[in-house]
Amino acid sequence: MTMGDELLLLAITPRRLRAGMRIRSPQRLRLALRAAELAELALAGRVEVGERRIAVRDSTPVDVPRLSGVLRVLAGTEPPPTLEEWLRAAPRSLLAEYVSRLQDRKVIRVRRWRGRDGRTRNDVLAADLPRRRERVARLAAAVRALDGSADGDPGLAYDLALAVLVRSARLTAAVHPGPRGWAARRRLAALTASGGDCAVLGGAVAAAYAAEAAAARIGEYPDRGVHGGGSDASLGGYDGQTPGGTW
Repeated sequence: MTMGDELLLLAITPRRLRAGMRIRSPQRLRLALRAAELAELALAGRVEVGERRIAVRDSTPVDVPRLSGVLRVLAGTEPPPTLEEWLRAAPRSLLAEYVSRLQDRKVIRVRRWRGRDGRTRNDVLAADLPRRRERVARLAAAVRALDGSADGDPGLAYDLALAVLVRSARLTAAVHPGPRGWAARRRLAALTASGGDCAVLGGAVAAAYAAEAAAARIGEYPDRGVHGGGSDASLGGYDGQTPGGTW
């Protein structure tokens, strides 16, 4: 699974009163998914997210076809885009594409149905919650273990970048809910508040911090909740065409 796949899994939570699952903060999540692709390319040494532009340092494809496609687009864009331009250009179908990826990997289960307007709707019915809990535990451990630098430890840099993106997508309370999650939320807030020192944390974390700041500048989109388990709970607000229909 890519960083974006794991970020989406962390955004999926059970509904309290009805069956099905909810995808939290979908509009912020769309930007965070776009940022996760950059963070993973930065971790692989392919791009550098600078203050002004996204620079491609090595256009050699990576092992993940989707990320190689992103790298190819970045390498062919002249002049190189700013981070804010890149996030603004996130396709409206991006969330739907990642949902389809998790469904293909049987990490989630989706039900498709046709609404009165003739468009295909999609409900998230179930998700691999044990895998999600393992991912949450790894994030918490990474934040606890942080000693000021992630250089030389790709695993820690990956986890810390994902933690920053969780905060950027406003998923902190979903990942660490309730009174039991208070300590983890406090540690994550302290981590993301230290963005000015992100250079010592490695390129992937720096990219995640920069993306969080850029998303804040872009501003809020109207945040329609995405739910599972009912006609009022479709992903119909997303207009991108996917093999499974319109989300």
